[in-house]
Amino acid sequence: MDFCCGTTMTLRLAPLTTDGGAQITDVPFLYCQTCGHTVVAPEVEFDVTMYTHYCDTDGVKQASIYDVISKEKLQAIIAEYPLFEGPAHPIVTKEQIDHMLDVWNFAKQINDLEWIEEIKAALIKLHKVHSQSQLLQPQS
Repeated sequence: MDFCCGTTMTLRLAPLTTDGGAQITDVPFLYCQTCGHTVVAPEVEFDVTMYTHYCDTDGVKQASIYDVISKEKLQAIIAEYPLFEGPAHPIVTKEQIDHMLDVWNFAKQINDLEWIEEIKAALIKLHKVHSQSQLLQPQS
């Protein structure tokens, strides 16, 4: 068990976005519900570090932690820690924002003002979620 702020850290499986922009799904994170400190589970930290390096150097943009960690090992980690039961934290990627900007450009080309306003509202929401997701990245 890992502790932070005097309490047991909880486990959550969440995506990890690397410095190079790759997104790795289902990474086991330990989370302190008191201060919000987040770290990759120590049992797989080396595997995750090596895999993020591989993804970044080989240009991989989407990957699964199951490519490098067996389901059995992940299940053992899940059994060891209490599960985080807080709200889900959505992640927005740069590609999603880029896609919405492409849609906006198309709406401008056809001069659909109502659609442009809808896209603006969606972009504002995407920006807020993206900003919040940056705060959830693991801290060293």
